[in-house]
Amino acid sequence: MTISAILFDVDGVLIDSLEPHLKICRDKNREFKLGLKIPDARAFREMVRRGVPISPMKQFFIAVGFPEPLAEKANADYQREFATRYAPAPFPGVKRMLKQLAVGGAALGVVTSNTRAIVTAALGDATASMRKDLLFTLDHPRRLSKAQALAAVARKLRVPARNVLYVGDQPKDFEAARNAKVQFLGVTFGWGISGAESEFESVESIAELTRELRARLKPPVAVPRRARAAK
Repeated sequence: MTISAILFDVDGVLIDSLEPHLKICRDKNREFKLGLKIPDARAFREMVRRGVPISPMKQFFIAVGFPEPLAEKANADYQREFATRYAPAPFPGVKRMLKQLAVGGAALGVVTSNTRAIVTAALGDATASMRKDLLFTLDHPRRLSKAQALAAVARKLRVPARNVLYVGDQPKDFEAARNAKVQFLGVTFGWGISGAESEFESVESIAELTRELRARLKPPVAVPRRARAAK
């Protein structure tokens, strides 16, 4: 099947950001004197797999126990502080992967619940491999849901939705892809996919993700007419 566009979720797919997100929760917990027990990465991943809402970031704070007003305040601090004070970085190999994919013929972009400022600060020059008009962030002017953004990419490129592939790390990413009728590939090194899911394929590392995406971008091998006749 032809792949015309590859869209990525960002946190847990392109950038290694779960621990920094938990750290800001621990810091705000102390600052606000809430006395909460913030889950570690393993416990948090189990919450995500159970379907606990964790995005956008206000929901993340609520998920770990912040009351609504302080979740709102913590989220405002997050918008100001996260990119500089917590500075998540791309997973090793991400920049190389994006450069390789950029010459493979598919348009690259992101569909994420994070803000453009945090995404661009974390990815740095890796965004040069992506189309600027395919960066759908939380603060995108159109304010689209993930499913709406995925469908919008297909319309923008004038291709069938099935020719768009979304790479995500949460069950809700799969739901968005399914609702938009695009392909989905999960990663198990992110925030909430275990690899035991039967509804979709998944990969376990950036190296495996790179190989899988490059393989999907290769054109199908033509079968000679004589060979087809022999069958």
